[in-house]
Amino acid sequence: MKLSTKYTTLEGLSSYVKNGSSIGIGGHHFARLPIALINTVLKKNPKNLEFISWSGGLALELFLQKKSIKKIQICFSSLDIFGLAPTFRKVCEDQSIPVIDWSALGLIKALRASQQNIDSEIFQYPWGSDLPDKTNFCKKFKDPKTGNIFAIVPSLKVDNFLLHATRADEDGNVEIHGPRALDTIMAGASKNILVTVDKIVSRQTLIKEQKGSLISKNFITALTECPFGAYPTSSVPYYITDYEDLGKAFEKSPISIGHSFKKNKSFLVKSNNLESNKFIRHFNNKKNRILVQGPITGDEIMTYALSKEYTNESLCSSGAVSPLANVSYLFAKKNHAPNLVLTTMTYGHHDVNFRPMTLSFGEVLDRKNCLNYWGGDDSYSVYYQNGQITHEVIGAAQIDKYGDVNNIEIKKKSGGLLRLPGQGGMADVSNLHQHFICYVTKHSKLSFVEKVDYVSAGRGLFKDKERIKAGLKPGDVKIFTNLCIFEKNKKTNLLEIISIHKGVTKKEIQDNTAFKIKYSKKCKTTPSPSKKELKMLREEVDPLNIRKLEFVSGKERMSLFKEILNKEKLLIKSI
Repeated sequence: MKLSTKYTTLEGLSSYVKNGSSIGIGGHHFARLPIALINTVLKKNPKNLEFISWSGGLALELFLQKKSIKKIQICFSSLDIFGLAPTFRKVCEDQSIPVIDWSALGLIKALRASQQNIDSEIFQYPWGSDLPDKTNFCKKFKDPKTGNIFAIVPSLKVDNFLLHATRADEDGNVEIHGPRALDTIMAGASKNILVTVDKIVSRQTLIKEQKGSLISKNFITALTECPFGAYPTSSVPYYITDYEDLGKAFEKSPISIGHSFKKNKSFLVKSNNLESNKFIRHFNNKKNRILVQGPITGDEIMTYALSKEYTNESLCSSGAVSPLANVSYLFAKKNHAPNLVLTTMTYGHHDVNFRPMTLSFGEVLDRKNCLNYWGGDDSYSVYYQNGQITHEVIGAAQIDKYGDVNNIEIKKKSGGLLRLPGQGGMADVSNLHQHFICYVTKHSKLSFVEKVDYVSAGRGLFKDKERIKAGLKPGDVKIFTNLCIFEKNKKTNLLEIISIHKGVTKKEIQDNTAFKIKYSKKCKTTPSPSKKELKMLREEVDPLNIRKLEFVSGKERMSLFKEILNKEKLLIKSI
C-alpha cells in the first residue's frame, strides 16, 4: 500500500508546534485524547503556547506541568471522576496564567465562525451568568428588526489541532469512529491538523466499513500510524479507557502518562467487544446479582426523586461527569419511562437504550446500544438551541437563595480564590433547556450561601412570559440535595423547599444552610422507592455503586473506585 506524502512520524507531527502558537486538543474527557502526540510535543519543551479546548482536563495538566502554556481558553477543566485538576487550580489561584472561561455554545460559535470563514456568529445570550462581564468572551447584539438581544462572538482560529482518530486510508482521509465531540468543527477552525491513528486501512475498506465521521485528506496537514496512541484514554473500537492506570497516575505528582499497554491490555481490548445484551443478561440472572442489604440511603432517595422528574416524553442530556444524574436517567428508563430519550454528551451517543451503570464499559456499550452518533456542535445546534432538551441534571458546588450556581471560583475568607472546574455548558443550558435541575450531594453552609461569589449559571430568563417572548420554553428550576428538594418560586424568584427527605428535620436543613429557609405551602415528604424499586436500583441499574463516587472523597473514594474496577474485571471474565 503506497502511502500519501502526508504520512510522517510522531516527531514529524510535533515539528509543526512552534513556540508562541495556539493548540487545540481533539477527543473528549477520557476518549481519544492524542496522548502519544502530546508527549512527543512536550519532549521539545515548547513555550508560550495558547491552549484552546472545550475541556482542559488531562491534556491541559500535561502541558501546564511542563510550563508550556501562556494563555488558557476553555469551558472547564477537571480530571472527571478523579476530581479537580491540581495544576490548573494552582495557576488559576495564583493568577500566573490568564484564563478565559467560555460558555460551551460561545466556543462552538466562535470556532464555527472560523470554520465558515466569517468574522463572527450570534447565539442566545447566557442571561443570568457573570461570564460575559467577567471574561468578555461575548458581547450583546441587538437584532435591528426585532430588538431582541443576542450574544455575538468573534471567530476563533487555532494554529495546531492535535487529534487522535481511529483509522485513515492510504491517501490520508481520516475516520473518527462513532461520536466526534468537537473534532470536526475544531479541525475546520485550524491551520494545521495533526493526526495520529490506530490503524491504516485501504480506501476500499474505509468505503465499505465507514462507521463515523470523515475528515477529508484535503484538510489534513500530516498524520502517522500510532497504535494505542490515545492510551490510557480510549480509542473505540480498539480499546477502552484504562481507569486503573489513570487512577495510579493521578495519585502522583507530576502526572506521568505513557501510551504503551502493560498488564491491563487484554482486559481493555476484550472489554471493547462487550455486547450490551450480554451485559444486561448477566445482571438479569439472579445468581449473578450483587446483593445489597440495609436501609435506604440518601443517595438512593436522591436518585429516585430525580428519576420521577422524567417521563416517556422527556429528552434528557447526560453531562460530562455526573454519575448520580446518569443513574437517575437509567433508572427512569428501566422503571417507568422506557421511551425516555437519553443523549450522552460525554461521548456523543444519541437515544441510548437501557443498560446497567458502569465505569469502564459505558462508551463501548452505548456505541452498540444507541440510535446514532453526533458531535457536541450537533447537540447544541439541533437540540439545545431550539429548546428540545427537557432535562440535563448538573452537579453544583455553590448555590444561593436565588438559585444561582457557582462552579468557577470561591473567595477564601483568608483572601485569594478557590478555583473550581468551571461551568462547561451550564451558562447556556440553564436558559436553553426547559427545566434547570442541579444537585448537591452534601448539603452544607459551604454549598448553600446567601449570594454566590461568581454566577457561572442562572435562570436569567425565568418567568414564563419572558421565556416565551425570547423563544424559550417555560420550565422549573429545582435543586436536589441529600436533605431536601428546593424549587425556585416564580413570584418571589427565591428558592423554597418543596420536599423534605424522610428522617430529616427542618432544624437540620437550616443548620446547614447559610440563608433563611422558606417553605412551600405544599411542602411534603420526599417519596421513597418501593422495596421492588429499591432492589431494581441496587441490583439491576447501578449494581456497582458508581453513583456513590459522588458522595465520598479522599481515601474512601479511592477505595470505592478500586472496588468498582475489580468488580468490572471479574465481570469480563464471567461474561
